[in-house]
Amino acid sequence: MMTALSDLRTDALREIGNIGLGGAVTALSDLTGVLFTLEAPQIHRTDTATLPELCETPESVVVGTVSRVNGEWPGEGAFLFPWESACVLWQMLIQMQPSELSDIDELYRSVINEVSNIMLGNYLQAISQMTGFTLQMEPPAFAADMAQAVLSSVMVEAMYGQRELLAIETAFKTAEHHFKGYFLYLPETGNLEKLFSVLGI
Repeated sequence: MMTALSDLRTDALREIGNIGLGGAVTALSDLTGVLFTLEAPQIHRTDTATLPELCETPESVVVGTVSRVNGEWPGEGAFLFPWESACVLWQMLIQMQPSELSDIDELYRSVINEVSNIMLGNYLQAISQMTGFTLQMEPPAFAADMAQAVLSSVMVEAMYGQRELLAIETAFKTAEHHFKGYFLYLPETGNLEKLFSVLGI
């Protein structure tokens, strides 16, 4: 059974997105020396069966990091960029970009690892800040593949049943660039109800 999302619950998830986004953008600005204009985060709530629908097609290429999260609300976390957005980041940070997946070398990998880890860590910190949950992120793994393949790896711990997914779409703008990414979280137990219960909604 899917957790009902009232306007109040959607607003609470959006606030988590705003807090996470604020911390992530501060860190990203420090990293790039560029000021970003932010768009309001979009809240997506889905289940593992429809997870690939977040991307344009299951064959769309995504790049980012995936991590196991332990603590009081354990699960699987990820921050993923569509290929086009990852290319914007590479161009901003190292003034070059790969033509295709096979061109990704250690330099390209390290750039995405750093940015994605910043994003993922800040969103998890936002959840902790609003709920009081203690969360520990294991060392993230780099992911670059078609969306279907990457998202399947996010779901690997959820194969014994349907699990709900929290997804927050984040968009960034500068005077010259625009890119977006997705914070994804699949809680291990209690689905989203545990989060809303702690928030009192």
